[in-house]
Amino acid sequence: MIWTKLSRHTDLGLLILRIGFGLGMLIFHGWEKLTGGPETWANVGGAMEIFGIGFGHTFFGFLAAFAESIGAILIILGLLYRPAVAMLGFTMLVATLTLAITGNGDPSHAFKNFFVCGGKFLIGPGKYSLDYMFAKKPVGSAAVLALLFIAIPGTSFAQHSTVHDQLTMQSQILDSERKFAVYLPPDYHTSERSYPVLYLLHGAGDDQTGWVQFGEVRHIADKAIRQGQATPMVIIMPDANTGVRGYFNDVTNSWRYEDFFFEELIPHVEERFRIKSEKRYRAVAGLSMGGGGSFIYALRRPELFSSAAPLSAWVGPSSAEDYKSVMERWGNDLPDISDEEIEDYVKRHNAVELIRSLPEDGMRSVRWFIDCGDDDFLYEGNSLAHIEMRKREIPHEFRIRDGGHTWTYWRESLPVVLHFVSQVFHQY
Repeated sequence: MIWTKLSRHTDLGLLILRIGFGLGMLIFHGWEKLTGGPETWANVGGAMEIFGIGFGHTFFGFLAAFAESIGAILIILGLLYRPAVAMLGFTMLVATLTLAITGNGDPSHAFKNFFVCGGKFLIGPGKYSLDYMFAKKPVGSAAVLALLFIAIPGTSFAQHSTVHDQLTMQSQILDSERKFAVYLPPDYHTSERSYPVLYLLHGAGDDQTGWVQFGEVRHIADKAIRQGQATPMVIIMPDANTGVRGYFNDVTNSWRYEDFFFEELIPHVEERFRIKSEKRYRAVAGLSMGGGGSFIYALRRPELFSSAAPLSAWVGPSSAEDYKSVMERWGNDLPDISDEEIEDYVKRHNAVELIRSLPEDGMRSVRWFIDCGDDDFLYEGNSLAHIEMRKREIPHEFRIRDGGHTWTYWRESLPVVLHFVSQVFHQY
């Protein structure tokens, strides 16, 4: 009988079942999760909450993605078959319970696959498998292949940094939702440690995505960390181009961006991310308008920053007329206020004036790195800041390189800045 003859092909049937099941799991489930990175893994791993596990969600999510992709490949090959099936079966059990308890989806698919994995675990891979072949040969081929399957994705996992450029927080001070970007270093998702932080400020006309899109912060920071030129750090990039452009409170104190930065943004990101809160582990840098922000923030609040790196900095308005001109050019509303009040405001927001007048001890407690291109239209203000620091014997680094007010120049500056601020983060 034909049915009797077909029973002779059990091993071929197991091969077809392995290939179909494995490919389906790899293509429609596993690969997308595996390549989704830490954010996807953390979302998947959040299912462990139903077991009362509130930690390591990224790790557990990676294991699930690994089981549904690399595990699926092992099932197709029949290599380390039963461990792969067992791992995938556990993933299906967690998925079944999660969907059934939360009601966020249909658990039937995961439920059926859990029992398929159970049956496959008991039956085994059949003779058309690498496990069957290697079982007859006293060699370490299976172990070597398994090591490659585990080590390659594991290495990618350990070296994966993350950038989010559309994060938001609610500001009571500015009465609006504020955006910011964050760079998380390669080992952030695989460790429980806290990290030093660099606040990296954008220039006029850009927003929180400027350093991400044009400054290539992820590529540059990854390379600097990989080469040992910078320590792993969190980089926060806030938006200062919505509502009113600029990093400071306005002259009437009705738009209080500087208060928002120190009273809301810093506490928010220190709570949301694993960031060290001591002065030694906090630095500020920025370009152009953000360079001015770096100058003023560190000059007026030296107790908060270990290093400051203004790049091609706008050092601030030099007079009431200069302030009015800049505000009009930036599209900021000009209040009905006297020139005397504006002049007083200018003195408190001009880096050169502050270097002349502020106590030396505070300025000396910050490591300064000033960098401006020889063709930059802001060279004069940066040069004057350098000269005033020299006059008051404030230690600082001053760099003039070939270049102008361009992203090409700032991309070349960023690795040096990361190395500079890391010297304090490390201990030099």
